[in-house]
Amino acid sequence: MSRLIIVSNRLPVSLDTAADGSYSLRQNVGGLATAIGPYHKSHRDCLWIGWSGIDPDQYSSEDLEGIKQAYQERRCVPIFLSQDELDGYYAGFSNDALWPLFHDFSHEASFNPSDWEMYRKVNKKFAQVIEPLLSKGDTIWIQDYHLMLLPKMLRERFPSASIGWFLHVPFPSVEIFRSLPWSHEVLEGVLGADLVGFHTTDFVTSFLACIRRLAPEFSVGDDSVVDLPDGHRAAVDAFPIGIDYNLYARTSRSSLAKAMRRGIETAAGKNRSHYRSSVTAEGNAAAEAASRDGSWWSHHNQEEVPELMLASSAASSVGQRDNKIIVSVDRLDYTKGLPERLEAFGRMLEKYPEWTGHVTYYLLATPSREDVESYRKLKSQVDELVGKINGRYSLLAWTPIHYITRSLSIKPVCGIYAAGDVALVTPLRDGMNLVAKEYLACHDGREGALVLSNMAGAAGELTDAFIVNPYDIDMVCEALHDALEISPSKTRAGNMRMQARLKVRTAQNWCLDFLDTLRQVTTAGMTSKRIRMETRNQMVSQWEQAKRRLILCDYDGTLTPLVRNPERAQPTKALRQMLRDIGSQPGVDLFLVSGRSHETMDEWFSDLPIGLIAEHGAWYKPLPTSPATSTSSAIAAEDERSWQRNDALPDPAVWQPQIRPIMDEAVKRVPQSFVEVKSDALAWHYRMSDPKLAACEDERLASHLHQVVSGKGLMVMRNSKVLEVCPVATSKGQAVQPLIESGKYDFTLAVGDDATDETMFSVIPQNSWSIKIGPGDTKARVRMTGPSAVQLLLRDLAAGTSTLPTEE
Repeated sequence: MSRLIIVSNRLPVSLDTAADGSYSLRQNVGGLATAIGPYHKSHRDCLWIGWSGIDPDQYSSEDLEGIKQAYQERRCVPIFLSQDELDGYYAGFSNDALWPLFHDFSHEASFNPSDWEMYRKVNKKFAQVIEPLLSKGDTIWIQDYHLMLLPKMLRERFPSASIGWFLHVPFPSVEIFRSLPWSHEVLEGVLGADLVGFHTTDFVTSFLACIRRLAPEFSVGDDSVVDLPDGHRAAVDAFPIGIDYNLYARTSRSSLAKAMRRGIETAAGKNRSHYRSSVTAEGNAAAEAASRDGSWWSHHNQEEVPELMLASSAASSVGQRDNKIIVSVDRLDYTKGLPERLEAFGRMLEKYPEWTGHVTYYLLATPSREDVESYRKLKSQVDELVGKINGRYSLLAWTPIHYITRSLSIKPVCGIYAAGDVALVTPLRDGMNLVAKEYLACHDGREGALVLSNMAGAAGELTDAFIVNPYDIDMVCEALHDALEISPSKTRAGNMRMQARLKVRTAQNWCLDFLDTLRQVTTAGMTSKRIRMETRNQMVSQWEQAKRRLILCDYDGTLTPLVRNPERAQPTKALRQMLRDIGSQPGVDLFLVSGRSHETMDEWFSDLPIGLIAEHGAWYKPLPTSPATSTSSAIAAEDERSWQRNDALPDPAVWQPQIRPIMDEAVKRVPQSFVEVKSDALAWHYRMSDPKLAACEDERLASHLHQVVSGKGLMVMRNSKVLEVCPVATSKGQAVQPLIESGKYDFTLAVGDDATDETMFSVIPQNSWSIKIGPGDTKARVRMTGPSAVQLLLRDLAAGTSTLPTEE
């Protein structure tokens, strides 16, 4: 049985040793473990290989065997690295060379030849651990910049293996990447994979530019496929990673998260009269001090005492503005831009003194790499800035910045997110940045403004946020002020648009999308016309700009997998709900265009707000009108929606008795085949039969039927394990042509998987979208793999209209 083998620098679980010497495993906290961990946990055929975090020199051989066994129970294979290996491979080359280089901090990069040699050695060690575990048909998915040489090493050992590699950080421009002395070897290593993935199309562009400039012997095609001299081909594409949206939305409503939120809001003085009284008292004291006849400290009125002005400003705005909370959650890393955002916050307090006493900044900055000098300097800088701002602007009843420098679990973090009226997420460079997405999930359906760096990959998706240049302190200052001033209704509307997309582009769907694409690029006949992220983004953009949209979608093999028994292809509850959601959206007309009998289509879909075309166009049921307001209008609407038969069809009562006996003879010759009788068609199905026997009969029967139907206005259609006789006057293309020619639609999408759908593709305008499911020659514009990919695309498109106003 084929398996998925995930390979990463670190395993998703860590080992704990109990007092009695027994071992237990706990889930790690981190983006990769959170993103792929659920997939690994739910798929029993999935194995995870990575560094254990254990120093083997601290354990005996027996202990190490026990540790391996503990990991094996969680389908993990631990790799043990010595301190020297960690120093060179991880702390050295990965974090001192690649990390700063890939985040555009080349001045922080250190290129040590001994670190490079250790990086190669450890990548080879990973390959040696994987080698005996790999079986024919297994898929290998390698993660991140720590293992950039591993794809080629495995390709040399297993030429036919299916290998994917994904980078979870940015990829730099060619001008920066070329400074790496071993840039060519790194590119070669990565291109050992069949599929190379990045978060955004910008990173794809940078990677391909590096290949053209630094490895010109490799050929880069227009379809972003790289051809290597040895015949290997590597596809390159973008796959924006998501989060477990429901986890964060649910956790933000947990009792612990709610308690954290209430505590933060109380401390920040939100809707608390005693806080307002304290600020007012302090303001009155400042006013008294400023008068000549004031108290003992009134002599200060001749001096510049900014704290008196601050107190007066804070008191004067009591009752005129609500207190607000700004939140940031980050690692203490120089790529996150913490000093810059603190400077922007300080500048906002200086430029807009009316916020004095009324905005509190909660900054959670988890320390990292405290043994590295540059990180220690960063912490000192952040500490100093926090102290400077608090020292300058604090009042007796208010401190502008609450600074937390420790790691917190997900529940209190979600409480911090939920308390934030504004999230300030301004990394100087980031591959994606999931903090922005986590914040929006914790504000599910609620107001809350997001100030987001344009240097984060998430900025391309979260376009309703306040997008800023993190290096432009004045720009961040103004965006922060605007985010505090914006009305709740506006932020709620923008959030709902972004949240709709985040609910579709989840971590689970990111996994499925990457693995589905990896299967596609390693399957013969599936690489041509492959839909890439750049094309997908273009389609989504056109969908969002359109006023009236038409979707024409086949059913079997397109929205649901082909099954041996066609009766078992009934739509699931989730699929029906998806069709209902899309069909009921404003400005969207959805038609199912199927070869199924109209009776079956009626039974399965008649209650949904969609149009139906059955038996390859022989029968048509229009879209429903607006919802009925009374019983009589409901009856009238249903009469209006009654099935309509194509009048130009031959009488089935005449021709079916001639064809049915011929097909019945085929059923006798091929066990488990059967005949499906439709109103205007007859179909011989052999999906459950012996493939060789059925294929022979298919040829014989098709030849016989072609002779019999000649001159009767009938034709023989061959689809996936189905041979069908139906009228010549019908086709899916003819059935949908009136819709396409109506001129009502400025966006059209047709999706199908077999020969009958090609007639639909042939009548679609060139500037419209058509998608072929599966291999084979096609007139369609692009190609996808199967029903799961189609459903994900439709949900992604629908997210762009789920919160838009109705178009007249």
